[in-house]
Amino acid sequence: MGCLFSLFKGLLYTALLLLLLAGGFAGNMAYEELFHAPWDQILGIENHRRDLSQIHAMENRYGWQSVTVPSEDGTRLKGSYIESGNRNHRAVILLHGLYQNRSMCVPYADIYREMGYSVLMVDLRGHGESGGEYPDWGVHDIEDLNAWVDFLKAKDPSMQIGIHGISLGAAMALLYSGSKDGSAMKFYVADSSYASLMELGREKIMRYTGDDRLVLGMDVLNPFFQAALFVHDRKLLRDLDPLVQSAKARSPLLILHGKSDTLIPYGAAEDLFSEAGSPRKELYLFQSAGHTMEMATNGPAYREHVQKFVKSLQ
Repeated sequence: MGCLFSLFKGLLYTALLLLLLAGGFAGNMAYEELFHAPWDQILGIENHRRDLSQIHAMENRYGWQSVTVPSEDGTRLKGSYIESGNRNHRAVILLHGLYQNRSMCVPYADIYREMGYSVLMVDLRGHGESGGEYPDWGVHDIEDLNAWVDFLKAKDPSMQIGIHGISLGAAMALLYSGSKDGSAMKFYVADSSYASLMELGREKIMRYTGDDRLVLGMDVLNPFFQAALFVHDRKLLRDLDPLVQSAKARSPLLILHGKSDTLIPYGAAEDLFSEAGSPRKELYLFQSAGHTMEMATNGPAYREHVQKFVKSLQ
């Protein structure tokens, strides 16, 4: 009897070990898919991340400074810097959306230049001229933003810095807002951010494939995916969630979103506003704007809300 029990126990342990190994393998595959999946197709967006003709032309025409800084892991990051010239110790970092590059930030620069701000438009990792082959989803973006803040502080140690992000850039800004270094920023503007990376992935993969078994598989693999994320990057999924991280924020925060946004419905903005830890926070919803289209469809109102918010902090 004892031999049978030992045999059964051994088989059970072997089966559990095989399940864990299979889960670990599948979790690592899910981790790789986070970066390698065709997100432009899944999300239904155009891929312009390597089209730099516009920003290069404007750098040449207006004499904007082309800037390169190293991130903590040595990855080269690229940006365009427009110095104010009035030495008022104020600057803003502009962050573009997924599969875009710093060219996307050009229409937003004048909002801040009119207020005397220096403007730093940067390519997120995996976009434009910055290093990295794929979108990073926040795994290294806190360290990358630290590098850009250091660049501005080296120019002016008294620099007061705000961060304005659009879509993916807004999500990265919110991740940074909850970090230790991010709490020193003067303000944040988050335009069209998602709230939860997992929920975004679940909803879009379901819509892309029409197969709810994949969503069930995501739930089953979640612990193994998070284990792979921790092994590779010492991060957990909550570290990549704007909703979780912005709850730690203490800097003033303005959240903007279009009520006609079908890519990321405006409920995400309401959730972010509700959970944000910032003592000073505002939410404005643009009635007829699609995803990141608030500036294009109602530029004067967009400019007014951003400038009013920023000026109220001076």
